[in-house]
Amino acid sequence: MGMPNNNEEREKADKRRLRFWNFITPIVEKWLKLKFNFTYSDFKPETIEGPVLVAINHTCAYDPIFIGAAFKGKPLNFICSEHLLRVKTWGPFLDKYCWLIPHQKGARGSRTALVAMKRIKRGASVFLAVEGEQTWDGLSLPVMPYTGKLVKGSGATLITYMLEGAYLSAPRWSMSTRKGKVYGHPVNVYSPETLKEMSDEEVEAVIAKDLWFDTWEWQKTRQDGPVIYKCKEGGNAGGLERAVFSCPSCGAFGTLSSQDDSIGCSCGFKARMSDTGFFEPAEPFETIVDWEKLDRKALAERMEAMKSGQSKAADETDLLFADDNVILYHIKDDHEEEEAACGRLTLRHEDGEFILSIGEHRFSLADISNMTMVLAARVVFSDKNGYYELRAQKGSVTNLRKYVIARELIKE
Repeated sequence: MGMPNNNEEREKADKRRLRFWNFITPIVEKWLKLKFNFTYSDFKPETIEGPVLVAINHTCAYDPIFIGAAFKGKPLNFICSEHLLRVKTWGPFLDKYCWLIPHQKGARGSRTALVAMKRIKRGASVFLAVEGEQTWDGLSLPVMPYTGKLVKGSGATLITYMLEGAYLSAPRWSMSTRKGKVYGHPVNVYSPETLKEMSDEEVEAVIAKDLWFDTWEWQKTRQDGPVIYKCKEGGNAGGLERAVFSCPSCGAFGTLSSQDDSIGCSCGFKARMSDTGFFEPAEPFETIVDWEKLDRKALAERMEAMKSGQSKAADETDLLFADDNVILYHIKDDHEEEEAACGRLTLRHEDGEFILSIGEHRFSLADISNMTMVLAARVVFSDKNGYYELRAQKGSVTNLRKYVIARELIKE
């Protein structure tokens, strides 16, 4: 008997994955209802002929699971962060039983798009989080570049699908999930013929319009009043210092600490986060959106002062940030990771550049081609020497996001 060819192996794998999909999606749907109070409209995607491309607003880490349940009659391939395949417990299992298209965040995405196009051409439907990453503050992010080209070139039907309330169910920065309300529904369905008449930019514009969502406006304008979200464990503010880093009272960086429903600074500042996600009192700001604006403004001013030589102190005059117990991994093409350094991570201004250092490794932020976050405690980036990941200690509230924001400010 001859060796099976690639087509035979793929057909065998597809049958295995389809059996698993049909078995697991009804179970997952019931679990989501219990855990998050998840419901969705009676839209039936299985009635649409041919492959579909499902574009969503990316609100939390559970989004693919929500969509899988809502689209249980239309099996989906999932574009996902390649870090999932590096999780020793779940990686091999997900790869064997789910249709995954791994994407290296912090690296160029052309290969991902090509794989997605090939799958769609073979008749597969694809899930796509068009913003590229989860929101930190409950507002939608911009649509990724070249999304329009992928959508048009796929020849698939485009479904824009909205998830309401998911951000507050599992905020990216939070240490706990919350039960309140999550609702999924389609916004629009665009046929391949309609998409052909549009430019790439027009496709991206309609996706952005369809999927724009403001969690805070949604909470304020609900007829039944704002949804109450109850933490499974801990408090509402637990982990918030992984998202914000500057004190609105004294202006210090890295002095914030959360406990239960409150977050505060060593200077005495304190704010409480309510069960609806709003801060109490509503001053100096009502939501995390305004706190993030303060962070970016304060960081931009500090970096400009360093570049102009106006920031001078008796010691560590060039130090912008520092965090202990961080690990640097070098990520290889086969999803293998190799520990490259461990210890203190710093960002300093040296000889006109902002230098990221850990162990013997030094990276100029200006030379990093792409840099983004995975979940709330990992930063992935690439430069001329390869693809890397910075990882905070498990269970810690180390804020690695500030390094990504610093790079964004440099690129701007």
